[in-house]
Amino acid sequence: MSTKDIFEEIVRLRSSGEEGALAIVVNTSASSPGRVNFKMLVYPDGQILGTVGGGIMEKKVIEEALQCIRNKRSRFLHYSLKEDEMEGLGVLCGGEADVYIEPIGAPPFLYIFGGGHVGHALYQIASLLEFRIVVVDDRPAFASPERFPKAYRVLSKDFKAAVSEIEFSPSDFAVIVTRGHAHDQLVLKEILSKDRLPGYIGMIGSKSKNARVFQNLEKEGIPQELLEKVFAPIGLDIGGEKPEEIAISILAEIIAFRHGKIQGKTRDKSAAI
Repeated sequence: MSTKDIFEEIVRLRSSGEEGALAIVVNTSASSPGRVNFKMLVYPDGQILGTVGGGIMEKKVIEEALQCIRNKRSRFLHYSLKEDEMEGLGVLCGGEADVYIEPIGAPPFLYIFGGGHVGHALYQIASLLEFRIVVVDDRPAFASPERFPKAYRVLSKDFKAAVSEIEFSPSDFAVIVTRGHAHDQLVLKEILSKDRLPGYIGMIGSKSKNARVFQNLEKEGIPQELLEKVFAPIGLDIGGEKPEEIAISILAEIIAFRHGKIQGKTRDKSAAI
């Protein structure tokens, strides 16, 4: 298959919501089975389109690509092809190769619970990035296609009903920025009660407010290990207080999480309750 065929297939995967991973040989030295710019598309079932040179290295790349599909994160890999090196692949080429692997699929969903000032600012900035944005608010004036024209979907309904009909994926992002503590708590409870959770869950609010919410949810039976997955207070601390600044801090945290730069946020359990 030609490179053109691979790119056409990538477009098809993205438009249909299917997944895959693209592996590209970006550097080689000495003798290597692959050449720079060799490309291979790996499907979730292990089937391939194209090649990175064949042999044991290609088998290893397929294994790594499948892992990239599962965790939605890119990888940069170095392979030693010298038989006498402990970490080599046991082949006789004698060279080295660098391979970049990037997961392919439809843009992830960004669920914004709350269509107020912060939610709208978050929508506006996130619209510049690769997200399928879903906005949820129980107030028609704050959840309309006119207010969010570029959103993938706008749900104007009760928060509990809205969450119940959403099927989350580990690649999804959920941001809770409703108009009050009670609604934040309701949305968080409903999300954490789902069988499958979004990969990222963030909730706006002060440390003391969030501590009260967590305490209430623990009393209602939400396991502490699930609450520990929540980014709260949400966003990186950049010092801004305007809705647009808060939105930027949230998206900065989401982008860092998406690219594996942060794994979680330690909650301050000593906050006033």
